[in-house]
Amino acid sequence: MVLLIRALAFLAVSLAFVPTPGSAQGGPVSVSSGVTYEFLARWDADKLNTILTDDMPAFAGIPVSYTPARNAVKLYRVTYPSVVPERGNKPIIATGLLAVPDTTDTAFPMVSYQHGTVYGKQQVPSYPDQSQETQLMLAQFAGQGYLVIGADYFGMGASSEPEGYGVKASHQQATSDMLVASRAVIAAMKLSATKLFLSGWSQGGFVTFAMLERLEAIGVPVQAVGTASAPVDILPFLTGFLQFPRTIDADWASILYILTPFSFENYYGVPGLARSVIADAYYDVARKIYERKPFEISDVPTDLHKLVRPEYFDAQFFLNSAFGRLVAQTHAYRWVIRTPVRAYYGDADEIVRTDLGRLPMTYQKTFGNDGVEAISTGATTHRGTFAKAVSQWKVWFDGH
Repeated sequence: MVLLIRALAFLAVSLAFVPTPGSAQGGPVSVSSGVTYEFLARWDADKLNTILTDDMPAFAGIPVSYTPARNAVKLYRVTYPSVVPERGNKPIIATGLLAVPDTTDTAFPMVSYQHGTVYGKQQVPSYPDQSQETQLMLAQFAGQGYLVIGADYFGMGASSEPEGYGVKASHQQATSDMLVASRAVIAAMKLSATKLFLSGWSQGGFVTFAMLERLEAIGVPVQAVGTASAPVDILPFLTGFLQFPRTIDADWASILYILTPFSFENYYGVPGLARSVIADAYYDVARKIYERKPFEISDVPTDLHKLVRPEYFDAQFFLNSAFGRLVAQTHAYRWVIRTPVRAYYGDADEIVRTDLGRLPMTYQKTFGNDGVEAISTGATTHRGTFAKAVSQWKVWFDGH
């Protein structure tokens, strides 16, 4: 419960403070077709190495050996046009981060990082000071000569849309359009990306597999993929907490049953969906959390039996409900994956079970595809799995 209270406390406080986008170097620069970018900051190698040696061990709770940063990094917020597939391709504006190594080189490998579940609207890549996971990616990859990009997802960052948490096609749209926009920006900077790698943690692991599915379908080459704690099939992911709870299950798992039904209600157009899942006593505070409005922390339950309506603890009811039918369609591993993938999982992960972390490999092996490997990071927690996986992604990507 301590982790949930701390996270929700941060969200409650952050609602009162919305940072102003950086506008150094003369403000936003227009590139083409509605794409703009603006300079945020320059992080030197010392700052990046402090992230690796001090900040990340504190965040993850375990020591990890990383490759030290050797160069500074320039950070830019990219604003780009996109569409919402679930809403008849409604035009919207989205944001993301582009990190460029501050070197004399003009060609770099590129990593697209997909972020995990966050509590604050600005705890996303284009607000790197508020995103510790993004900071690690910048320190380990951008500080080693990689371009790093990251979409904020619809409804996050500077987006005015409602959040589309777990909404697969919108995640695919946000990330693929961010890739196109970033390539336009680096071309305007007279730079180029030589290779493309994908990575993501937790929710971002799911989004990474979804992005890969989209890119393979349209013929965009990806050299390799690395994920950590990826819940690639949302039905067993959500069912597990209700039907087969573990003693190690995180108390903050309750946020999953807030963000998902509200997002599905908004994006799939199912009025009343969230109310059908969330108990009446907690509906109002849950809506405030989803909409990032002020709320009382003491009003948020950590017990799923209080938050979720009792009928959803019946597996058949859940599966046959309007919410369950949408959840059952939300997966990202059921195609013949051609790109080399390493999916890392933790044996003590309090959110993503071991077998769920291994699922992409298990499924691919059912028809003889050995190109997806599931690799344990040992007895690591959810954060610890991410911290260890990033260092192994670096070795994995460097080899390609």
